[in-house]
Amino acid sequence: MVQIRVEKAKINQKKTSLLVVGIFENERSFPQLNELDPFIAFTIKEIFDNKEFNGSFGSTITLYTMGKGPMKKIMLIGLGNREKFTNETARIIGGKAALNAKERASAEFSILPFSHLEDGSIEALCEGICLSLYSFTRYKTNSAEQSLNVKEVTILVNEEPTMLQPIVDKTNIIVEAVNFARDLCNLPPNECNPAHLGSAALSLANEYSMKVRIIERYEMESIGLAAIVAVGKGSNSPPKMIILEYNGASDTQKPYLLIGKAVTFDTGGISLKPGDKMDEMKFDKCGGCIVLGTLRAIASLKLPLNVVAIVPAVENMPSATSYRPGDIIRMYNGKTVEVLNTDAEGRMILADALAYGIKIYDPKLIVDLATLTGACIIALGANIAAAIGTNKHLNERLLKASEKTGEKTWELPLLDEFHDQIKSTVADIKNIGGRPAGAITAAAFLSNFTGSIPWIHLDIAGTAWTQEGTSERSYNPKGATGFGLRTLVRLLAEEENT
Repeated sequence: MVQIRVEKAKINQKKTSLLVVGIFENERSFPQLNELDPFIAFTIKEIFDNKEFNGSFGSTITLYTMGKGPMKKIMLIGLGNREKFTNETARIIGGKAALNAKERASAEFSILPFSHLEDGSIEALCEGICLSLYSFTRYKTNSAEQSLNVKEVTILVNEEPTMLQPIVDKTNIIVEAVNFARDLCNLPPNECNPAHLGSAALSLANEYSMKVRIIERYEMESIGLAAIVAVGKGSNSPPKMIILEYNGASDTQKPYLLIGKAVTFDTGGISLKPGDKMDEMKFDKCGGCIVLGTLRAIASLKLPLNVVAIVPAVENMPSATSYRPGDIIRMYNGKTVEVLNTDAEGRMILADALAYGIKIYDPKLIVDLATLTGACIIALGANIAAAIGTNKHLNERLLKASEKTGEKTWELPLLDEFHDQIKSTVADIKNIGGRPAGAITAAAFLSNFTGSIPWIHLDIAGTAWTQEGTSERSYNPKGATGFGLRTLVRLLAEEENT
C-alpha cells in the first residue's frame, strides 16, 4: 500500500524523482514556477509559449531537470477547465499522476495540490492516488508489476501539515479496506466459495476485535432461513450466513445493519444463464465483500457506532438438488414466495437476511448492497447504482454521501403499483415481476421483509466491476471497483452526527 505524507516544503527544497504539477487549461503558469531554477522555469515557459502543452484534461508532458534542481523530472498534468474542476476530477487526476509515475518506474513522487486546500480535495486526491495503484496479481507467476509500484507520495504544501495529515491517514485506512474488498471480489469461484468468505470474516473478527457468527446450513434449516438454504442446496459448497458485529458505542445504542449479497458464483441455477460472460458471475459476491470491507474500515477508524453486517453466502448451481421454478418457499418472516426464476436468487437470500437481521438486532436503519438486476444496468448504465428505499431522509443522506465520494447513485421510485407486479396467485408474492421496471420490482420484493425500519437498497450490478459501458476512471483498474464502501463509511459517520 502506498504511503502518503503531507510536507511543508518549497519545490526547490524537496528531493524527489518526480514532481507532479497540475496546470489548468490555457493557464500558462503556476504559482511556484518562480521557485524553480531559472533554466527549468524558462523551459516550461517555452513549452507554454509554443503551445506544446495547454493543460487539457489528463494530458501530460514530462521534462528532465538535468541536475538543475532537487527533482529529477517534472511532469505537468492537465487539469482541464478551472471552473469545472471538482473533487471527482481531482480524484481522477490523482490517479492519472500515480499511474504515470508507476509507468516511469518511480518508487516515489511529490505532487502539488491542484486547488485551494480543503478537506474534500485533499481526500479526493489521496483516494485517486491509492485506488489507482491497486492491481490484482495474486495469480500472476511474474510479480514484477508489484515490485515496480509506487511506494511513497508526498503532497507539498506551504502551511503546517498537522491539520491535513489526519485526513490523509483516514483516507489511507478507507482505501485499504476498499482494496481488501476488491481482493475478495476478484477471487475466482474455484478459490472463493461461501466457506472462504466465512474464513475471511473470521480473520477480520480476530484482527479487529469484532464478534463473528457463521450460521451453517442445518442450523439455517432449523431456524427457518429456508430461502438461503434453497438457493445454496444445488452446490457442493454449503451455504452460510455470515454475521460480523462491530461495537464501538454503548450497548443501548441501536446498531446499523448492513446486508450484502454474496453469490460466490451464479450460474442462474435451473434457469441457466447464457454462457456469454458467465465468467463475470464471480462478481455476484461483490455486495457481501464490500460489506465485509466496510466493517473493516469502520473498525480501523474506531467509529463510535454499533454496526452489524450480515452476508448470506451461497453458490447458485444447477443439479439434482437445486431449487426449481414452481417451488414455493416459506421465508424467515413467514411469507411465502413462488419461485418463477431461479436466477432471481439474490433477492431470495437478501430477504431472509433482512428479516433475520430485523428480528435479532432491531436496527436503527438498514442498507443492503447487491449486484441484483441486469435491469438496473439497462436503466442506469454501468456507472450509476440504483438507490431504492422506504425512508426519504435516509435516501437523501445516502445520495449526498455518494456525491462526495464520486460513487454515483440515482434514486428510483418505489410506488404501490410496483408491488402489484410481484403478487402471486398461489403464494403471497413471486420472485420476479416481469421485464418492466425490473430493478424496482426486485426492491419491491425486498421491501416485504424490511418492516418499518428505514431501509435503502443499492443495486450495484453495473458498478461493482468494470464491464461493457464502464467509463474509464484512472482510479478503477480492471476488475472489481469496491463501489459503495466509501459511501457507506461516509453515510454512517455522518448519520451518527445528525
